[in-house]
Amino acid sequence: MSATMLGMKTRMLWMWITLLITSTSQAQMDFPSKSRDDWRLESDSTALRSKTPRKLRTPVLIMGEAREIASEAVVILVDAPFSAVNPVVAKAWAQLGYPVENAALKRADLPEDWIQLMLAAQPGLRVAMVRKAYGPELAQAVNDGALTDNERARRLQLLGASTQAHSETMRKVPEFREPVQRMRYYREQNHGKNYSTDSYDILDLEPIMGRPVTAVTIQRRHALANRKHFFALADTPQFTTQKLVPAVVFQATLDAITKALPDSAFRLAESPEVWIPSVPIPDTLPEADWRYPSTEGQLIEPLMHRLGNSQALMLHAVQQQPDGALILIAEANAERNGEDLWISALLKLTPDATAVELLWEGEAGTDKLYASLDGEQFWFTGYPFGAPLTLFHYRQGEGVVSLGFPEGEKPRLDTVQWWIGGRGPVLASFKVGNFRRLDGLTMSSKQTVPRSDWFPSHQRLLKGGTNPWVDDDQGVAELDPENGRVLRSFAVPPRLAMPEGLPTWPELDPRAFKTDTKGLVSAKGKWLATAFNIEGSKSGRLVGVHLLDTDKGNLLYSAVLPEVNGVRLIAASPDGRWLAFYGYSGKLVLWDVRAGTNPFHLHMPRVSLEDMIFSLTSDSLIGVGGERVLIWDLAEP
Repeated sequence: MSATMLGMKTRMLWMWITLLITSTSQAQMDFPSKSRDDWRLESDSTALRSKTPRKLRTPVLIMGEAREIASEAVVILVDAPFSAVNPVVAKAWAQLGYPVENAALKRADLPEDWIQLMLAAQPGLRVAMVRKAYGPELAQAVNDGALTDNERARRLQLLGASTQAHSETMRKVPEFREPVQRMRYYREQNHGKNYSTDSYDILDLEPIMGRPVTAVTIQRRHALANRKHFFALADTPQFTTQKLVPAVVFQATLDAITKALPDSAFRLAESPEVWIPSVPIPDTLPEADWRYPSTEGQLIEPLMHRLGNSQALMLHAVQQQPDGALILIAEANAERNGEDLWISALLKLTPDATAVELLWEGEAGTDKLYASLDGEQFWFTGYPFGAPLTLFHYRQGEGVVSLGFPEGEKPRLDTVQWWIGGRGPVLASFKVGNFRRLDGLTMSSKQTVPRSDWFPSHQRLLKGGTNPWVDDDQGVAELDPENGRVLRSFAVPPRLAMPEGLPTWPELDPRAFKTDTKGLVSAKGKWLATAFNIEGSKSGRLVGVHLLDTDKGNLLYSAVLPEVNGVRLIAASPDGRWLAFYGYSGKLVLWDVRAGTNPFHLHMPRVSLEDMIFSLTSDSLIGVGGERVLIWDLAEP
């Protein structure tokens, strides 16, 4: 793309974002209607903590008819300019012995609630934040290969609706370095072993709300010595905190305002949080296309092998060799050196075998087993007897061998993520912050994945694909295994319900956050599956997987798994035709992905599956759980 075209594209993006932000909010905030009218002044000592010393006891303000303890703070919002309110309140406080002084501060240094109100009330300031602070950082992320350009656009759109921002970020923008008028009375006093802090201020809200409004805040804080601290453990707090509003200060302030400014409306609240206007979060996610499995079709009963004998056995993972033999990870109860204990084992079950072959055993192991695409090689981790966690490799005819690594080069085997491609395994750190390719007994040097820095929650490698794909809290993305850069990314329909309150990370839509279930990619079928678990939807709880075309990036449909609390296992057939997914309630559904149908119904016996795969020939589905191996024959009649 030429520099001219890129510049035009960027300008159009900014124009679009500016229009979007300014069209969803008013340029000036209306004076709020919410106010606490159910307030009273209370002199009864029960409004304070029982341990409050006599010299610190004072009548207090209580807001709320059913409330019995002191309100922690009061904010008096006056519909009048700072120049009119400040001298009136300052005079009233001076008569009580509370002189005020100039304590102006910058917009970026306002308390968090006022920052949220400011960003919600003034779309122009959000535009400035997006263009001057977030825009350059996101553009650099695209250049670094951390994000794609469409992800940058979505993040900018969401940030344009955000009412959250860190002070450090805001200071980068000239508009937020402008001063805000404030007068303040602040005093700390020592009362023996106890302390009190008075913090009263008069704040000009015109730079915050875009209209001439003033806020008066009154709060006193007591730090009361905790006697238990001297007789208990060191982590017992030395002080307990008590916050209140002195009745005499509140009454004098309110009387002064109503007398001097009788025509000015005022509002009361414990925090400005109640006045923060809502800013709609733009919908940047595709719509789901719910598809429910049919109740018609041929029923397929599984062939079951029971591997247990007099010793207890629990199967955790399964893979298949080209000759049809199954390689299994299991836990078994065994006797060793006269001691009864559980061990971890790698087993082999050949077709028509009457017994399993033991390939390896150790003190403990993982419940994961990784196989090359052709089924010729297998990798797993385990604890040999009396040895640390080790990575093992198995190939038929060679047996199980441990993989040793030079000092300082051994990966974190307990948290590593795996992806298997045509050239063998790629191992990634827990957050997919780096890649390392495993070639025989050699591990490559670490290759940084820039994308990991842009997701507070870790990314998760998906199984399958010609390149590694990740589930993250923005959607799904394909990464280059050689340099860690993002190749492309797709937005997904909602995977979770919209949480209450503000999102933790304002540049991400919380509905897109990944679920606990790992998705997968079908290289042959050119589709991928990512799980959703939407609790409290209009249709009840919706559980299943979104299916996306990996060539076009569009949604194929959203396959629902009815009557379950979550998707536990997902498997794709090597030929790209079939998708099977299994729920926590034991429900198993098979989809012909491109046809969008489920022509077969797989009967699920009373066995809880721990793992499932398709055969290398795609004509059967294999599951393991407990001491049983289940095989569903999918060959069409």
